[in-house]
Amino acid sequence: MLNRHKFSFIFSCILIDFLAFIVTACIFIKYAKTLDLAENSIKSDYIIIASVMTWSLSALYFRLYHISTTFNLEVFYRQTWRTCLLKAILWQIFIFILQGGELYINNTHANLYQFTFWILYVFFSRCLITLLLFSVKKNSNKLINVAIWGFNKTSIELAAVFESNVSFLNFKGIINEEMEVEFNTSEEFKIELNKAIKQAHEEKIDELYIVTAPNNITDLNQYFNLADYYCIRLKFVPDFSTISSESFATSNFNNFHVIKPRHEPLQNAYNRLLKRIFDLAFSCFVIIFILSWLYPLIGGIIKYQSKGPILFKQLRTGQKNKPFWCYKFRSMKVNESSDSLQAQKGDSRITPIGQFIRRTSLDELPQFFNVLLGDMSIVGPRPHMLKHTEDYNDLISNFMVRHFVKPGITGLAQVSGLRGETKKVSDMKRRVNADIQYVQNWNLIKDIKICFLTLIVTIKGDENAY
Repeated sequence: MLNRHKFSFIFSCILIDFLAFIVTACIFIKYAKTLDLAENSIKSDYIIIASVMTWSLSALYFRLYHISTTFNLEVFYRQTWRTCLLKAILWQIFIFILQGGELYINNTHANLYQFTFWILYVFFSRCLITLLLFSVKKNSNKLINVAIWGFNKTSIELAAVFESNVSFLNFKGIINEEMEVEFNTSEEFKIELNKAIKQAHEEKIDELYIVTAPNNITDLNQYFNLADYYCIRLKFVPDFSTISSESFATSNFNNFHVIKPRHEPLQNAYNRLLKRIFDLAFSCFVIIFILSWLYPLIGGIIKYQSKGPILFKQLRTGQKNKPFWCYKFRSMKVNESSDSLQAQKGDSRITPIGQFIRRTSLDELPQFFNVLLGDMSIVGPRPHMLKHTEDYNDLISNFMVRHFVKPGITGLAQVSGLRGETKKVSDMKRRVNADIQYVQNWNLIKDIKICFLTLIVTIKGDENAY
């Protein structure tokens, strides 16, 4: 679709979304009981600004209005609801700070009215957007015609991407899908590609993606010049399936094309800053409101039941394979095998209070101090004893990938039922796979979700926690 269609779509979404959230703020003001909120114009202005700002920050974070040529409605819907969730959290925090606890509770009905309007608006507006997009696609004769030349594993995967992202383009398919050819010489490749470019011109293709082995991509200027002559945008996609069976990620470093084994969102400085702010805020809350009274209570019972310190500290493997002192409430009698032997079911070393705090994960609470010190994160792969890191690194090829990020108090593996003793190497492999999945797919919402799931698992109890 032409740029004017894309810009019109983006502008329309932004306009109606922001108008809707101004309306939600007005609904909240209208139904708020307290005079100091409903009749104070300054606070009313603050509320309208806050409604717009919380949505703006959430939309910017999830890049809701970033519309590329390959636009996927499913992704757009997913990002919309993620944006709504983050906006709801930020909005509730703002209202609570503005009103205070008592007034916040008294105005619950105002929150409910605006929330109902909000959900209905998002649902019906996205339905309308879907209908408009299908209507434009059906009636427009100015869609970009895209095709692929080259029949191989990579071209099939690329075709699947285009087929699921067809709102702003018209995908014609793989134009030589019945011919899987291996070219013996560069001259054979040159002849076939020249024919393909001419065929694309006859079929009115606007963009042609050439998917072929890297060794075939020579003398690009000749092909670009021929495509320019026929007014076709030519794009080359190297097919690495013959030299690597694994998926990988690519990026650009100045004018260099970089191939890397995986995508890592926490390589982005902005994402690391966002995660660190979340870690600090969460840790300060737990330390001030929970550990401030729970620490002396648990500490007193630990000292009463067995001799030794309240806290157990152990060298564990941290980010970049650097050791750090990890803190826990001491749940065992002081013993010499704590740095080499995992806790087992019915372990005689565990004290009575230790059984309780291990089952409820309360023994991990002092690690919030590790988070403040910067050695750990709230969410991430669980840190292992140095000996276990060394042992498993020899047995599992990608074991050290989990140490590309800071270790966590909880993690994806822990809420997926993969915590506790690892009796077999296969148990550790499953845990490592979950950790690597987290490294490759991190986002702030995922961290918040894992925190909630951790709370649920803790309340329900985990049979692997002993």
